[in-house]
Amino acid sequence: MKKKLDLLFLFTAIVSLFIACVKDTDFSQTEDIAITPKLEFDFIFFNLNSENFSDLGVNNLVVTDTTFFNVLNDDFTIDNLIKADIYFKNTNSFPVQLITQYQFLDENNELQYEILIPVNSGSINNPVITEHIEIIEEDNIINLTLAEKVVVNVITPSPLDNVVGMLNLQSKTTYYLRIEQ
Repeated sequence: MKKKLDLLFLFTAIVSLFIACVKDTDFSQTEDIAITPKLEFDFIFFNLNSENFSDLGVNNLVVTDTTFFNVLNDDFTIDNLIKADIYFKNTNSFPVQLITQYQFLDENNELQYEILIPVNSGSINNPVITEHIEIIEEDNIINLTLAEKVVVNVITPSPLDNVVGMLNLQSKTTYYLRIEQ
């Protein structure tokens, strides 16, 4: 009985192979293959409190920091990067609206790309979250690949001496590549 079932299974398998539909494979289409990876990285993080601003004095209303940013300027990335998304999440417990400014500069300190984000005011008991997604594509993507550093400025409209609060920034980038054969 077991041999009959095995023979029946083998016969069915062989018949299925001969009557199955098979489409011819066109190997010339390999030239049309494009790989589109999506890469995500942490970008910039910081925590600022009122002391960061008051150290500057009443006439300076900007906190500045510079980060090197030469991850996109190799030939492979320049040739294949098609889009970048930068996500910013600011949590503000200062009772004033702030502006965060991101300046992407090349090796000669020339501005290649700039992002300005108004950050809503909050309070110690009720910090306010401001989110922003910057989508960079087409003509602007080449400017991003020319950047060697990012200068981050946090701007306040009035001195924060004697003001209690904190500004927390979390950000990440997503890069979209298109690699063609």
